[in-house]
Amino acid sequence: MKRLVLFLLVACAGLFAETVSLDTVFEYAAKNSVGLEMKRLDAEMGKSDVESAEADYYPAFNLVYNTEYTESLDGIPLGTESVGGITISNGTRYQNSAALQMTYSLYTFGATEKAVLAARRSAEAAEKERCLKEKELFLQILQKYADALKLAEEMHYKKEMLLLRRKIYAAKERLYKAGHYSKVDLGDEAIYIISLERERENASLQYREDLLEISRLSYMPIGFDVTLMPIGEDKSLSETVPFEKTAEAFVLKKRIEAKKAELDMHERRQYPSFSMYGNYYLYASDPRRYYYPLRHLHSKSWNIGFSIRMNLFEGFRDSAKARRLSLELKKAQEAYEEAKHKYLYEGRDRRTRLDELAVLQKKDEKLREQNRKKAEMVKRLRKYRKVDLLAQLNAQYELMERTLNLEKRKIERAATMMSLKISERGPQQCTQR
Repeated sequence: MKRLVLFLLVACAGLFAETVSLDTVFEYAAKNSVGLEMKRLDAEMGKSDVESAEADYYPAFNLVYNTEYTESLDGIPLGTESVGGITISNGTRYQNSAALQMTYSLYTFGATEKAVLAARRSAEAAEKERCLKEKELFLQILQKYADALKLAEEMHYKKEMLLLRRKIYAAKERLYKAGHYSKVDLGDEAIYIISLERERENASLQYREDLLEISRLSYMPIGFDVTLMPIGEDKSLSETVPFEKTAEAFVLKKRIEAKKAELDMHERRQYPSFSMYGNYYLYASDPRRYYYPLRHLHSKSWNIGFSIRMNLFEGFRDSAKARRLSLELKKAQEAYEEAKHKYLYEGRDRRTRLDELAVLQKKDEKLREQNRKKAEMVKRLRKYRKVDLLAQLNAQYELMERTLNLEKRKIERAATMMSLKISERGPQQCTQR
């Protein structure tokens, strides 16, 4: 009994190791995708930009140390001259100085606040851009996963259909030998079998390519012998999510707000800016000894003052930049409208497609049920020798063909519903990392 239980556990473990679900692929891709990691790094860089912009709220301190030697060429021992704003030192001496400098922006008419706001909005957009990248990645994986599922069903059913077709060929061959079947029709049957084999081989090759593509997109190692689990399907379709509540709308709105703040910041920087500055100096010199000034620095002076700065003319650079920022804002607004139009169109298309697939699926289910009843009826008639073997095999083949079409229809509908769900995700529904 213990050996039997152990054998079942090992068999079940091997079975589960060979199955892959769509949710597992999504989860693995969210954790290991390099593209998503790059978006996360962009968000971190955006936070650093905010901290850099907020640094303008604080005073800046600098420590400057100078050591130099001056050689007099005109024989004057000491003194300085100033010409055209340039100070010329005179006299032969070694001299050292140290200065502690401070600058602080007192009032900038809100330019600093707008710079911080622009950085924050850009950082918020960068943080949620990972959601857009994840949505794009998941939709690509979903498409390949659905294609692989349909190909897996096609390989399975066409294998059984091929066996039935060979039995049909054998039955027709016996009829041909008995003189009750045309040689041309028998040749057509052989060609049909060859075509069916070719279709199954092509499906197998495409299935492997789809698995490789899923592995490439998700970074998940997937072997050719895995079994893909069905796509989970919601029984009820939720109401249409407004574009304004989606992650894409959130990102685009933040980009527009960032551009508005950047444009406002540029305009406010054309106003006067008020700042405060201060310096504390230490100084020492000696005409002959180099080491003396190094060891005898002493307090020289200090100052504190206020300044007003205003840009009057910079060669139309400011007006050109303002125009560019206005165009960038307009472009961001147009991008929002384009994304909204695309979202509404694609959402309407997917929902229409879902309704059509639901109708087609019901029709296929009815047709399969009719084929099933027909196959059972032919089987009973065959039991009483009312029909021949060829009629029974044809009925089974039609039932299998109808079942394959129905299974592919179910996969397509589940994939369409899943794509709609992914496309309508909000900014808080992304995978957290």
